[in-house]
Amino acid sequence: MQHFIFDLDGTITNPQLGIVGGYRYAFDKLGFPNKSDEELVALIGPPLKYVFSKMYGFSEEDSILGVNYYREYYYGQGGMYDAIIFDGMKALFQSLKDKNKTLHIATNKGLHVDKILEHFGVLEFFTSIEHYNEEKDVLNKETMIENILQNENIQDKNNVVMIGDRDHDLGAAKTIGIPSIGVLYGFGNKEELEKCHPKYLANNVAELHQFLHQL
Repeated sequence: MQHFIFDLDGTITNPQLGIVGGYRYAFDKLGFPNKSDEELVALIGPPLKYVFSKMYGFSEEDSILGVNYYREYYYGQGGMYDAIIFDGMKALFQSLKDKNKTLHIATNKGLHVDKILEHFGVLEFFTSIEHYNEEKDVLNKETMIENILQNENIQDKNNVVMIGDRDHDLGAAKTIGIPSIGVLYGFGNKEELEKCHPKYLANNVAELHQFLHQL
């Protein structure tokens, strides 16, 4: 296995504080205050536009407003740095690079992914970053994975693995036809991830380290 594609939120970092703050700010601005932490935590993972338009049924105009309000808080007020990198993650990246493995990011974040990775001291480990981008029609993890396969000229899909904590990470891998590893220390649950038939499920970063070095 040569290429390792990592999700960001819930896989590399715990971004709960910043993301919950961003959603709370957006819903308050839209006139829907007093949402619980539990409800907002469940929104971590999917693209922002999907959350407002599909999960909550807002109009196109209000969905765009919601995204803009969220970004106003998250990027404008520093919410993107209200996160914690999981213990052992940087050492994991270093161990993979020491074996000349190629690391990539595929995230539904839309902006400043490089700044977030730089903030946590891990930007140097990644060869490419694929993120949500409406202008380039990159709207889901399937497209991100396909872009990595194409840009890296990866012919053998068994030479790449997707690592993530939600069904849209592992489901995208299944759709594209690459193996996946689910992490249970993020925001998805075991039942959600098992439906996507991952190669392994890691309970913590130490197990993830073990599984990745078995590939």
